[in-house]
Amino acid sequence: MQHEESKKAMLAVFDYLREELNALLEDLPIQERNKQGTLECWSAKDMLAHLAFWYRHLNQQIEKSLAGEKALVSGDYLDQINDGVFYQHRQQSFEEARQEEADAYRRFLEIISSINADDICTQGKFSSFAERSLLERALGSHGWHVAAHISDFYQKNGQPEKARALQEDLSEQLCQFPCWKANAIYNLACFYALNGLKDEALSKLREAFQEKPELKDWAKQDSDLNGLRNEADYRSLMGE
Repeated sequence: MQHEESKKAMLAVFDYLREELNALLEDLPIQERNKQGTLECWSAKDMLAHLAFWYRHLNQQIEKSLAGEKALVSGDYLDQINDGVFYQHRQQSFEEARQEEADAYRRFLEIISSINADDICTQGKFSSFAERSLLERALGSHGWHVAAHISDFYQKNGQPEKARALQEDLSEQLCQFPCWKANAIYNLACFYALNGLKDEALSKLREAFQEKPELKDWAKQDSDLNGLRNEADYRSLMGE
């Protein structure tokens, strides 16, 4: 895939997820919009505040890299950061959270639209992302990350079929990008494993390991796969 095509395909993934997110939000009854979440079970507005924070974080990383400045990185403190965002926005209304999320995403589109496709797709072009390309980083932030929270919301609100359809659709879309193919397949395996779909999880794990054998090392300590550890087929796959 040429760089211009990759940029267009990336934006198409984001459009797909915006439609999914907006459909979820538009269908929420008023009591769900006003619901107070917990650290263990976020409400819709908690999810929006979380997404807005990480959108702004990525925006800042891109802008600082473009300016030749050093950008902040999250390091090993993701849980603490996410808990802090939750508490900071606890009294925020649904409408405020939705507007902030939309504004941060709109700013991201303005930034990304101003960057040529070659720079987006070239590894190491942005100091904030080490050897990763902006394409890979953006697909993680505005693709996989957004879908993970939407599907989690569906799962916790009694709509597992929507969560599965979203994960499968997104995985198929991400597989068109070489930088994401193996991880997209692996992440779908994790989704299956977390939801008791063991045969589907094992099938996707085999596929992911064929694409990227080093994922086996990560899988050995990935808690998402704990439900598979005692399966004979899993142990065989891992060479145990």
